[in-house]
Amino acid sequence: MLIMETIAIRHVYRRIREMVKVSVIVPVYNQEKYIERCVDSILAQTLQEIEVILVDDGSTDSTPDILDKYQQKDDRIRVLHQQNQYAGVARNHGMQAAQGEYVIFWDSDDYFPENALEVLYDECKTCDADICVGSAVKMDMHDGTEKQNCYLNWDRIPEKRPFNVNDMPQYIFNFGINCPWNKIYKNKFIEDNNLKFSTLKHANDVYFVMIAFILADKITVVDKDVVYYQFRNEGSLSCNSINNKENVLRAFLEVKDFLKNLGYWENPDIRKSYANKAFSSLAARFSTLDKYEDYEILYNFQKEQALPALELEESYVEQMYSEKNAWELSCMLSCDAEEYIFKQYLYYQKRTLRYRDRITVVRGKLERTSAKNAKQKEKIEGLKLDKQKKTEKILKQREKIESQKDRIQRQSEKIETQSEKIQSQKALLDKKLVRAALKVQNLFT
Repeated sequence: MLIMETIAIRHVYRRIREMVKVSVIVPVYNQEKYIERCVDSILAQTLQEIEVILVDDGSTDSTPDILDKYQQKDDRIRVLHQQNQYAGVARNHGMQAAQGEYVIFWDSDDYFPENALEVLYDECKTCDADICVGSAVKMDMHDGTEKQNCYLNWDRIPEKRPFNVNDMPQYIFNFGINCPWNKIYKNKFIEDNNLKFSTLKHANDVYFVMIAFILADKITVVDKDVVYYQFRNEGSLSCNSINNKENVLRAFLEVKDFLKNLGYWENPDIRKSYANKAFSSLAARFSTLDKYEDYEILYNFQKEQALPALELEESYVEQMYSEKNAWELSCMLSCDAEEYIFKQYLYYQKRTLRYRDRITVVRGKLERTSAKNAKQKEKIEGLKLDKQKKTEKILKQREKIESQKDRIQRQSEKIETQSEKIQSQKALLDKKLVRAALKVQNLFT
């Protein structure tokens, strides 16, 4: 009896999944400012066969009330409430309730193009993919700039679709970012591999995304922006580099332990891909700092703890994919914080001078091109003027011809009239001649 009930429950869940194509999971914490825009953009998706699971992570503002109102307005929305345990736990909570064929994890301070889910879902169905990755529009909330087609490195993506780690082990972690919001996942793939987000306060998505890339049998991509990502947004899920430095290290150590336990660490290409991803994440943290004290704290932590723990040694310098990362890793392994900052200053000063020289060269080219364009424009204007004059001359000639045509037509009509008059006079003369001839004939007879 229990077996029959279990089979029946599984059948019901299977039927539900056939109806729900995508489960959209959104962790939410104190987002009263942005959550309505986020949810409205989800409900406006062209793919309508979706469920929206909003997980309130113990918000202390009006966010829970807003979520509950949405749940009453649209039966595709479910709201889950939990104590504040951070985004990773919230996403795991949402996954437990997800009934969709595919799952996507979106952030509450972003919003989305109306065809985002349809584009990702259709590509997954076409390839029967476990994961589909799209690009994003990066919106800098400090300076208001926008940049399209971000977060996919097409130089590191094979032409073959779909692909997996065997097709590109050296780039498996480097063709995209570790954030989950530009990716859609097959729900069965998540369940079969028991994938979970980390419970860390920050960087809780690093493990999930990197392990998913390693385990996926079929990965595909779309050349479409699927997220309007708000970068440096106050109150977002990201945090400053000092407070989350231990979390970032722990996240990459979790991935490293997984790779070692399952034998992937033995592959030098995968280790190379991991090293590049890990170090680029560490190096990027410095760009957010503006105080030397914070810089020194972060630098010493990374040099003394992070690099040794992640096994980022001198041998990896030549294996860095970017010249900048290779130079930074080499310096970090051999310098203290003060010396490193000074070298960074010299490095960026040199780059600035190089860019300045390049700008001077480009500016010269632009000026020469501008002068050439001005001459061409002047020549074109001259040609236009000549053409205009010729057109006017042709129009005058055409008017003259039309006038001559009219005069000829009038003359033709006058000649025709005169011809008819002559014919009439001739006919009259002929009649007179006939009558005269008859009179003569009568006289002789």
